[in-house]
Amino acid sequence: MKKFLIYLCMFLLPGVWVSCSNDDNEVDKNNSIFEDTGEDAEMNEFDQWLLENYVYPYNIEVKYRLDDNETDVDYDLVPAEYDKAFALARIVKYVWMEAYDEIWGIETTRTYVPKVIQMIGNVAYTESGMILGQAEQGMKVMLYMVNGLDVNNLDMDMMNEFYFKTMHHEFTHILNQTKAYDPAYDRITEADYIGSDWYQMQDEEARQEGFISAYAMDRGSEDFAEMVSIYVTNTADTWEAFMQQAGETGRPILEQKFEIVYNYMRDSWGVDLDELREVVQRRQNEIELLFN
Repeated sequence: MKKFLIYLCMFLLPGVWVSCSNDDNEVDKNNSIFEDTGEDAEMNEFDQWLLENYVYPYNIEVKYRLDDNETDVDYDLVPAEYDKAFALARIVKYVWMEAYDEIWGIETTRTYVPKVIQMIGNVAYTESGMILGQAEQGMKVMLYMVNGLDVNNLDMDMMNEFYFKTMHHEFTHILNQTKAYDPAYDRITEADYIGSDWYQMQDEEARQEGFISAYAMDRGSEDFAEMVSIYVTNTADTWEAFMQQAGETGRPILEQKFEIVYNYMRDSWGVDLDELREVVQRRQNEIELLFN
């Protein structure tokens, strides 16, 4: 059975779930955004760049053209714009993959990264809200809202929410599947996981109960991955603000959980989460240099 990781963002008005819509994309005729997998399909500049920067060094296939075989036809999806997909591919490589390269070397990164990244122009909606990111069994990651990227006005909160947190979260699942974490972690708040009902919670409310986010309340494995992804994609000051939100009840629980998470990454993978966060934060602050 396939296992999916889904991030949802909900906007609640009295009695109504509401969502936002995107304008139709303008299609660049010289850089078609629709999949052409025939033998006569020509490689454009982005395709060649992906070969040299994703396929050859990491064995990752990036799909930015709309492909029905990789997407759910139940969702009203639009293709990623060529220029924005190109820009996001550069950002993801620099902030995510190369951050791990810097910590433990490209060989280890190449071994464990997801093998397919599918880019989607807009977001998908369910009855519960808006899907921010999606991953399947450590092999494929879906990145939504690509067309919301503006390289002239980079929004780090938006990129963390839609792109980076998803990548770090799913990568943590892959590491956990390779080397299991201490099962004592799941027992800390074993009685408080609520499964798919997590979307009814707010992040601050979840922190007060000992979960770093509402999604962490789904199950132990998601809780663990959320701890890693949220820790490295936020500054030390922001993390401390989360701890203060947790209060006298939630903070000790979160600190107990984080100790297990930190020790797991250090002892199983030789990764100091503080060092990884420092590298990720530095690279996030350098994104603008990619386009100057």
